[in-house]
Amino acid sequence: MKIRYFTKIFTGTLILLATSCQKDFLDINTDPNLPTTAELPKLLTNVEYNAGMTFAPGYYMGSILPSYVHHLTSREVDNYGISATAANLGNTWLQAYVSTLKNADAVIMSAEAEENMIYAGIGKLIKAYVFAGLVDLWGDIPYSEFNVEAITAPKADASQDIYNNLISLIEEAKANLNDTEAANLLKPKDADIIYKGDVEKWIRMANTLELRLLVQSRKAKGEITDWSAKLTALLNENNFLQNGEDFELKHSAQDNPDERNQAYVDEYLGGQSTYYINPWFYEIMSGKTYNAKENPFAGITDPRIPYYWVNQKRATDEAQNETDYRDGAFISILMASNSSAAGNDQRATSTFIGIYPCGGKYDDGQGGKCDQSVGNGIAPEKMIQAYSVPFMLAELVLAGEIAGDAKAYLQEGIEKSVYHVNSVSVASNATVPTIGGETLTTFLENIMKKYDAASAEGKMEIVMTQKWIANFFNSVEAYNDIRRTGYPKLFAPENGEAISPYLKDKTPTVGPQIVPLKGLNAFQRIMWYPNSEISRNSNIKNTGRNVSSSNVFWDK
Repeated sequence: MKIRYFTKIFTGTLILLATSCQKDFLDINTDPNLPTTAELPKLLTNVEYNAGMTFAPGYYMGSILPSYVHHLTSREVDNYGISATAANLGNTWLQAYVSTLKNADAVIMSAEAEENMIYAGIGKLIKAYVFAGLVDLWGDIPYSEFNVEAITAPKADASQDIYNNLISLIEEAKANLNDTEAANLLKPKDADIIYKGDVEKWIRMANTLELRLLVQSRKAKGEITDWSAKLTALLNENNFLQNGEDFELKHSAQDNPDERNQAYVDEYLGGQSTYYINPWFYEIMSGKTYNAKENPFAGITDPRIPYYWVNQKRATDEAQNETDYRDGAFISILMASNSSAAGNDQRATSTFIGIYPCGGKYDDGQGGKCDQSVGNGIAPEKMIQAYSVPFMLAELVLAGEIAGDAKAYLQEGIEKSVYHVNSVSVASNATVPTIGGETLTTFLENIMKKYDAASAEGKMEIVMTQKWIANFFNSVEAYNDIRRTGYPKLFAPENGEAISPYLKDKTPTVGPQIVPLKGLNAFQRIMWYPNSEISRNSNIKNTGRNVSSSNVFWDK
């Protein structure tokens, strides 16, 4: 992984537009505390862009958190190794507070002053989304004092208090968006790079975000004001994100300035590999049981695999060096591996992230080098997805919170995930095949058979594991789900060793091979506060902070 630091650009007391892709939007404010109406569109564009990048790959949490949810394996933060000094941790904190939230407040303040209430509503929803992510990662954080000019060391508010405030903020945003009496002389249109000013889509985003917060807090619902009434109202309205309406930041193939997905830039254009597919994830999706002994989908091959990752080698091809984990064409490294092969250079032979997560290459089964000659970086930053809605509803049914057909919601969630995989992949490369027809029908039938045969707890595991699969490269939501439900089950061998289906030899040889592991560290249920913030704010401390215990109010 490339550890990076970035420089923020300061304009007065408002810190603006810090990323290199945003150069066109620099220095737009005469009074940074109250942007003019003419400056508001540029500022909104910036806020939306920075919100999309806050938890993204590259500089931010999206490069390191996937190893915690076992989508990827990382050499740099292996074995739950994100420390307070991790650059990506501090970068995400700064990206959120400095580049996104301060500017979101500026959008809200300016919009309300001029009765441009669509802008105000959008600003409040982005603020709610980003703050919710920060609470989910860190628990108690600065909220009420974060943007008070006279306060240089804002206090941390209790996570449950922030959640309550965010739910109220979402309701306020919806009222702003529905305000037919407001002047709204300025409407977002192209300045809104997510929904192009479509108010109805923003309303559905708001409802989906609120549903996420209510589901997230269901085990602590007594700490959320009118939790049940709010959930009932949302379900009665039944107006959530649909296919093609995902709350996400789109990327293009433009390289100057670089608008490509940063994971593509890192992996396909970089000099070293960052994103190793976690063999646990591979086995769950491939229906294998070498290490995933209790794989809920044993014997079922997921049709999304060639879109999620791509093998550079065929099953009969020699590897670049001795391998840590190999199964035919699939080559990667195990979490916490203590094998000498885990550190070997496999740049030319390791399995790469594919077309769906980063706009890379689709796996046609023929192998081939993954570099700048393939792919284009056209893949979105996933924030709130339409497929999450039926999965959340299935969870609520199985948890006894609402009535409904959890099985039908499960199938709908998988179908919407497949729709998203197809749409993202075709947007990157119109020639790739799509998942459908008999392939999809058979896959769904096999999953539903597993669901029908499962116990009540097993049904929850199936729902949440399918949601985890869908949330590839949406690691914050996956991390939340694991802490809230305990699913999917994660790689945690008790005997200090794992299995590679092939021997470690460069020449592909069927094994198995026993792979020694380091002692697995405790799963971190919360992030360390970044050292960069501790050095600036005397009210933020890691002293006495136990990241392996429950530190967010909803983590029961």
